[in-house]
Amino acid sequence: MPLTPEEEKRFREEIRRELEERDQRDQVSKDEAQAERSQHLESRLRRQIAEEEEEKYYTDRGFVRYLNRHGGVEWLTPEEAENRRSRRRTRKKTPSRRKARRNQKIVQWIINGVMVVFALAVFMYLLRYNPNAGGSNAGNVIIKTDVPGAQIFINGTEKPDFFTPDTLSNLSAGAHFIAVHKEGYSAWPPMQRVNLEKNKTLVLEFSLKSAAIMGNVLINSNESEFDIYVDGIPVPEKPGQEFQVPAGYHIFSAIKKGYIAEPQHQRVLVKAGEMNSLFFHFQARDDIGYLQVTSNRNSGYIFVDNQLTGLKPNGRPIPVRAGIYEIRLCENGYASIPQTELIRLAPGEVRALSFSVMEEPRGDTLRINTTTPGAGIMIDGQWQSLVTPVNNIVLSKGDHYLNFMRDGQLYAQKEIHLVPGRLDDNELVYDF
Repeated sequence: MPLTPEEEKRFREEIRRELEERDQRDQVSKDEAQAERSQHLESRLRRQIAEEEEEKYYTDRGFVRYLNRHGGVEWLTPEEAENRRSRRRTRKKTPSRRKARRNQKIVQWIINGVMVVFALAVFMYLLRYNPNAGGSNAGNVIIKTDVPGAQIFINGTEKPDFFTPDTLSNLSAGAHFIAVHKEGYSAWPPMQRVNLEKNKTLVLEFSLKSAAIMGNVLINSNESEFDIYVDGIPVPEKPGQEFQVPAGYHIFSAIKKGYIAEPQHQRVLVKAGEMNSLFFHFQARDDIGYLQVTSNRNSGYIFVDNQLTGLKPNGRPIPVRAGIYEIRLCENGYASIPQTELIRLAPGEVRALSFSVMEEPRGDTLRINTTTPGAGIMIDGQWQSLVTPVNNIVLSKGDHYLNFMRDGQLYAQKEIHLVPGRLDDNELVYDF
């Protein structure tokens, strides 16, 4: 039986009330979660301040930190600390221990002697029978491109720290295959074979031609002046000015002093030959502070409270609402020192943070799958050159953040927090 107009009206009002109640419940849950997070960060900050003040108080008075045998921290004078360490060493040096250590030293001397004799024997053999003993069996190759910054490959292997123009020193004499690669360019010739003679230097030149497939982007806002960032890097283009970027996934951000952008960044699949129009809404606020993050590498992304900012550590001020935050710098394959910074940001304050980044050993190899294949994978804000399913994603040690994108649709607004070593069977499956 069809609904009468009055019944339809009541039905619509009932649905609207249910939606409003659900929104209210969701907002209450979000507020509670935010309050709990703030309380947790406040407690951590208080402990951190207490530890810093305790250390300053005692160190100013000449005391030193001493870790007792129960794992507790005590503050002692240097003399007391040294006396305790001496007593501990004295207790440890029992006759049986001294005898064991003496025997261990004797065994180590024997092993060292055998190794020295073996090394001398190998050296004498090579010195006698090496046909190239009369001189160095190595040469140098200088590699240049008309567009600098190309990655260098030798014999099919990438040289991670070598970019044109650069010199490959002390290469073994003989035949080598040299190639270069730069994103968005094709190299000519694709590869060059060199026959390197010892103590000689060769010069190779490659021509790079733009081969990027481009898409158009237009960014507007309710404000006329703001800075545009593409993949965390500032670009010279102005608001309302159409510009080109290589086709593919990119992160676009907008920054204006004294304002918070909504959204703070947009992740977009730029398609070749198509126009992509983006809009940011700026809201002026009085409770804004600024982060200035720097690092010895500028390729990692900044995370605030485990959320991607879409910006990199280039030292430019990032407007952030006042509060307590946990700041990370994340890049797969690299570890940052410190791993996190816990800060309280006041309105109008400019807080400078510096991270030192170093290469980290390879960690777990993951299998990542989605219910529908073909999802683009993003790790620590960086797009990967693979789509699901994959069996060989390598994560270094430490915290990482995962997300997917398909046809411009993001899997989750907040990244998925991953910690290698805590994954069951090293396999991830998502309904996406």
